[in-house]
Amino acid sequence: MRFLALIPALLATPLSAQTLTLAETDTLPRLIDSLCVDIHPLNGCEQVILMTRRDDDSSADLVILSDRRLADDPSAPLLVLRNATYNGSMWGMSPSLEEGDGRTVLLHSEQSGIGRHPWFQTLRIGWQEDAFRVLGFGYSSYDRMTSGNYSCSVDFETGDWTAEATWVDVESETEESEASSGTLEGGPPALMDQNAYATLPAPCQAAQDLFFSRMP
Repeated sequence: MRFLALIPALLATPLSAQTLTLAETDTLPRLIDSLCVDIHPLNGCEQVILMTRRDDDSSADLVILSDRRLADDPSAPLLVLRNATYNGSMWGMSPSLEEGDGRTVLLHSEQSGIGRHPWFQTLRIGWQEDAFRVLGFGYSSYDRMTSGNYSCSVDFETGDWTAEATWVDVESETEESEASSGTLEGGPPALMDQNAYATLPAPCQAAQDLFFSRMP
C-alpha cells in the first residue's frame, strides 16, 4: 500500500533521467517519422527523418543522414530539404515514411481529415547518378458527396504514366470515367526541387482538371 501511495508523487516529480537537454527539447517534439533505409550505395543505412518545420507547422522538413556507424561525422547531412511536404495538425494530415523496393523510400502525405475532397500523395525517392531524385509519383483524391474520384501514377525512370478520372451525374446517378496513359521525357527530377506546394506532374494536373470540370 505504501508503494501505491508513492506512485502519484513519483509521477508528479520529474526525475533527472526523464529530462531532456536543450537541444533535445528543441528537436524531439518536432519529430514526425524516422526510418533507416539503404538508399545510397556507399553510406550504409541512411537515416531518413521527417520533422515539423520550426517556423511553420503546416509543412515538414526532410533530412537524410549517413549511417551513424560508418560516417566520420554522423550529424553531417546528405540532404536537408526544407518545406518538403504538407503537414497538418489534425488526424489524417500527417506525412509518413515507408521503405520501398530497390533502395528507395516512400514519402507519403495526405489531407484526409477534413473537406469534401481528401487527397493522398506518394513520392518514391532514390539515389540516381549524382543526387537523390523523385523516381515515382502517385496521387489520388475523391469526392465525399458523389464518390467520384481521380488518380494518377508517374514512373519517372521509364517516363510511363497513367491517369483516370471517374465522376457521377447526381441527377441520373450514372457513372462515367476516362482513362489515359503516355510517356514523359526528362527523367527523374531532383528531390531538392520538390516542395510541399509544388504543382502536380502534367498528367496528374490534367486528371484533376478533368475531374473538377465534371463536378456538380
